[in-house]
Amino acid sequence: MSNTRPWRGKPRTSKPNSRQKRNGLFLDAHPTCQRCGQRPAQEAHHDLPHRHRDRYDWRFMRALCVDCHVTIHQQIKAIVTARQRSS
Repeated sequence: MSNTRPWRGKPRTSKPNSRQKRNGLFLDAHPTCQRCGQRPAQEAHHDLPHRHRDRYDWRFMRALCVDCHVTIHQQIKAIVTARQRSS
């Protein structure tokens, strides 16, 4: 649902888990991409890192189309890589 990698694109089980349900509800409430505003939202992006206590709070999530979600993660990867090189 919210993962762009093809090897995880298929559901793991026949019943959705709590993450899939939560992301599905969020996407139902936000039907268009919150970045470009043109395409339908298909993925939920979390602005906070893993293990942050407010990660699943809707205030820190964005509904994105696949293209915008990939673009955001490429930008994040570039920033992290630049920080590692400067250390």
